[in-house]
Amino acid sequence: MILSPSQITQIQSSLSNGKIYYEDIRAELVDHFASEIEGKLAQGRSFDSLLQEKLRSLEKSKYQRSLLLQTHVGMLKAIFNKMLSFWLLFKVVIMTCLIGFWINVFSHTTPDFAEMVLKISFIIAFSSVALLGLIRTRLLKNSQIVAAGNTLFMIAILSQFVLQLDWLQWTGHTDQTLLYAFTFWFCLLLVAGFRVLSSTVKRAQLA
Repeated sequence: MILSPSQITQIQSSLSNGKIYYEDIRAELVDHFASEIEGKLAQGRSFDSLLQEKLRSLEKSKYQRSLLLQTHVGMLKAIFNKMLSFWLLFKVVIMTCLIGFWINVFSHTTPDFAEMVLKISFIIAFSSVALLGLIRTRLLKNSQIVAAGNTLFMIAILSQFVLQLDWLQWTGHTDQTLLYAFTFWFCLLLVAGFRVLSSTVKRAQLA
């Protein structure tokens, strides 16, 4: 039995409190409620009793956390899958040569100073991409967009700590080679992350 518009509105109202913050998660939950209630209405049960039963069985905060975790894992996979694109890798190699040359100019002072310049430059770039992408779209209540921005920023911050010249001396590579490798990774992460973030924003705007 198909639910009426007023019944759909009643489901939406029952899920409109602050425990379900993200609008796309709330919309998915409304669809879930509607489909299950429609199936049971055919058995002769009342709409109100079915809705209250669903509400009692739902742990809203836990449901939202579970979906957010899945979304972040999905965004992580999407970013790494995007890194495997041939044309993206080609562009990143060119970027690495240009930016790496500029960064390595500072290595004539000290490699540590060059490393600091590289990391500060890219953390500013990562922050700008994430903030502009989130603020300009005004879609901060969309879990997909927030997860894309969060994932990109978290990988960037983690990379800052993992990629250390002092820690990687055991590889036998020169400081200059390692700086180029760092530059390649940050460029790859920035471009792939921006592609995933922008495509997520477009999907949300079309929804």
